[in-house]
This record gives sequence, structure tokens and C-alpha cells, in this order.
Amino acid sequence: MSALPKRAWESMLLLAVALCLVFSLTALDYRLADGYYQSGQGFAGRGNWWLDTFSHVWLKRAAITVLALAWLRVLAGRLSPRWRPGSRRWLAAALAMTTAPALVATLKPLSGVQCPWDLQRYGGAALDHIYWFSGQLGVARGGCFPAGHATSGFGLFGLALLWLGRDRKVAWIVGLSVFAYGAALGWGQQMRGAHFLSHTLWSAWVCWAVCLAVFYWLRPDRETN
Repeated sequence: MSALPKRAWESMLLLAVALCLVFSLTALDYRLADGYYQSGQGFAGRGNWWLDTFSHVWLKRAAITVLALAWLRVLAGRLSPRWRPGSRRWLAAALAMTTAPALVATLKPLSGVQCPWDLQRYGGAALDHIYWFSGQLGVARGGCFPAGHATSGFGLFGLALLWLGRDRKVAWIVGLSVFAYGAALGWGQQMRGAHFLSHTLWSAWVCWAVCLAVFYWLRPDRETN
């Protein structure tokens, strides 16, 4: 197993520190959420078909389809010499796209963090203060951090591994495109009151961290066919 390079660790650590500082020292999450909430009516995006059904159901199924195709490509590389070139890259991509959303899904119930719509500020029952890893008396335990639905986008970071270490420009284009897609999904959830911006950005951080770990474990850039 190859160690994750020092520069990669440092970059991820700096990003984590930046996220902690921005959302701990400012009210950015609340200010953004306030813009989508109206007392007596709730969040603007709640009940919207495009956000509730198209984004939350159909786009999630699209991500699952991409993941299934990636694993089929891995299987084809195992079974046929014709598909063997690039097999390790496809394995890295498929493994990252599987592990990243699974890790976020595991962290959500552990964090105990409430969704915006659960908070008293937005008509819910929970106190506005964030309680990490613990519930509040008389209030159901939260499970909204990191953002889960955004991984239908951020989980596709694994596709960048098909070019990482081989074509830096294409890897960046794919990575930034995936980030934009995941951020758009996260934005939709913010409009519904399901997540804060910080939930979405931490989801992106977790997914990219998983991708880096998988890449430097399998080192597909060193594959010899």
C-alpha cells in the first residue's frame, strides 16, 4: 500500500481547517438558510417536484447506474484480455465511487446533527445549537451531517481517477465538473431545508479524501498492461 503523499495530506488538512473556521466563526449557514425560509410557509424548495423527485430520486438512480457500469467494466477486465488495459484505473474509480457515499452514509447517523428543518429557528423542535454525537432531550437524534444526497454527485469524483496521474488537465476538468454537479444537488437540498452549506462542502471533502486514499492505495498510474 502506497502512503498518501505529504502534499496531499497537507492540502486536505488545510481544507478541513478552512471549513471548520469559516462555519464555526461565521453565521454563513444560517444566513443562507434564512433566505429560503419564510415563517408559516417553510422552506421554498420543499414540495418542489424537481427537488423532491427528479433530483432526489431520478438523479440518485442515475448515479447508481454509473456505478453499476463502472463495476461491469471492472468485471469485463477480469474476464476478457480485450478489456484488461486500464482495469486498475476502473477498479480505483468503482471502489472510490462505492466507498465514498457509503462512508458519508455511515457518518450521518453517528454525527447526530439535525437538519435545518428540524431546528426551532425554522419551525422544528430542536435547539439551534449543534449537538455533535449526542441527541437533545425530547428530540429525535439528527442524522444530517455530512450531506447524503450530494454524494450522488460528489461520489462521482472517482471518475477523475481514470485520468489522475496520466492527464492532469482532464482529471481537473472531470473533478471540477463533478464538484459543480454535487454542489448543485446540495444547493437543492439547502433550498428544501434538508441541509446547510457546510453539510454539502464536508460531504465533498469526505468523498475526495476517499478518492485520494483509493488512488494512492491502488496506484493505477503505475499500471502495466
